[in-house]
Amino acid sequence: MFVIYGNKKLRIKRYSYNQYCCPKCNAFDFDIKIYKRYFHLFFIPFWPAGEKSSTMFCNNCRYPIRVEDIQWKLEDQTRLPFYLYSGLILAGGLVIVSFVNSARADKRHRLFVESPKAGDVYRITGEKDGRDTYYFLRVSRIESDSVFVWHNHVEYNRFVSEFNDKDYFVQSDEVAFTRQRLLKMLDDDQISDVVRDYDPDSPFNDVE
Repeated sequence: MFVIYGNKKLRIKRYSYNQYCCPKCNAFDFDIKIYKRYFHLFFIPFWPAGEKSSTMFCNNCRYPIRVEDIQWKLEDQTRLPFYLYSGLILAGGLVIVSFVNSARADKRHRLFVESPKAGDVYRITGEKDGRDTYYFLRVSRIESDSVFVWHNHVEYNRFVSEFNDKDYFVQSDEVAFTRQRLLKMLDDDQISDVVRDYDPDSPFNDVE
């Protein structure tokens, strides 16, 4: 992935100053601009960098001059605009949205496991021979506290969200779990997702 980053200088404030006499044309009319450097990622400002700087020009003759006391005072009183932190604000917002969505998903998963329904599909994360494995279980029926599930045919060695073309649920490979056991698997992150009310043409409907 190609990443564009760097730093730029931005004018953050402009002042008209008429309390100083131009040494070249004796006019009392100056234009003072305040600048601030910032780091950017993909041209989005993330945070300010370094000290403020400024330029001072006579508006009458365009004579450039540096008057430390005046410029330092204006640099010091100039506040940084919030958009220089746009990247951090955006990143923070994405983190909050991600956290809220994750909390909602966790709540939905717990509700589905506490009140199972025939057809629910659990995405399972397990371990075999020291490596992570991934597979699916589909609820076939519910009897009292027992939840019967069908195991899928293919075992995956990487995270997947759906079946591959050769996968299906095996009716003869049925096992039973108590609701308490399923909740424990959810709390231990063995159940990483619960899918319900999927499309009629979903591969999760493939049963043999």
